[in-house]
Order: sequence, then C-alpha cells, then structure tokens
Amino acid sequence: MALAARSERAPAQRAHQRAAAPVRSTRTPLVRNDAHTPASRPTLVVAPRRRRAARMVSGVAALIVVLMFGAVAMQVGLAQRQVTIDILDRRIREAHQTYDVLRRERAELRSPGRLVEQATRLGMSPPTETEYVALDPEVVAAVQRSGTHVDGDSNDSISEEFADYALVKARAGGTP
Repeated sequence: MALAARSERAPAQRAHQRAAAPVRSTRTPLVRNDAHTPASRPTLVVAPRRRRAARMVSGVAALIVVLMFGAVAMQVGLAQRQVTIDILDRRIREAHQTYDVLRRERAELRSPGRLVEQATRLGMSPPTETEYVALDPEVVAAVQRSGTHVDGDSNDSISEEFADYALVKARAGGTP
C-alpha cells in the first residue's frame, strides 16, 4: 500500500518541481533583424511520425492473403482436373468391360459347335467329303486388287505386280 501511495504522489510532485524550476535554454538567442518580424515567419509544427512499419505490415499481410488465394485456386484447379481424370478412367474401365463382353459374345457366335447347330436348324447337312479347288494365282491377285484398289489410277498388270512381289521377296531373303 505504501508503494501505491508513493506512485500516486510521484507525478504530482514532479509537476510541482517543474513549475518551480526556472527553464534554462542551452541555445544561443537569435539576432533579430527588423525586416523579419514574427508575423512574417512561418509557424513551425512538429511533423507526425510516418507509419512505415504499419504500411509494411499491411503490405506483407496483403501479399500473404493474395498468395493464399492463389494456393487455394491452384488446389481447386487440381481437384477439378482429378475429378475429370477419374471420370475418364471410369469410362475407360466401362469400355474395356464392354469390349470383353463383346469379344465373348463374338467367340460364342463363331464357335464351330454353334455354327453346326445353326446349320442343322436351317436344314443344312455336314459335308461327307472335302474337296479343294486350285485357283490360278492371277485370279487370286485380281480379286485381291479389286478389294484393295483405292485410287483407280493403277495401270499395272497382274504380271507386273507379281514381278514386283518377287523382287521384294528376293531382297528380303525369301522366295516368291
């Protein structure tokens, strides 16, 4: 309690001591010319301190906020792309499954047992003997050309095509 009373009296005593003490100036008095009167002199005012620290802190805070928004935007973009990738992966898996189902169905439809069953249902009978027909190579080439001829400008004869084929086979190391 004694400390509290002393701290309350201390400012009052200091103010009283300041009022009683004469103020001494350490500066030398200025010599005044009659041309410079106190009215013509500008009044001097103490300029307030600049708040550089506050500006710098607010600038850094704004920069951090902008960087955080940029990071959030990047994360959102990555998440959206990942969703798109997941959708595409799901579609690819579904397409693979559909492809596998179609391959199985095709294999079942082309199976020899099924073909024999369908043929007998339609009234066909299995062959009793097998007979092979020998075809002329020029006929085979003509048929193949008719199926693969695209441009219609080819004037090569079948024998020229066979000669080209034989040349390629000879260079490749095989016989025509």
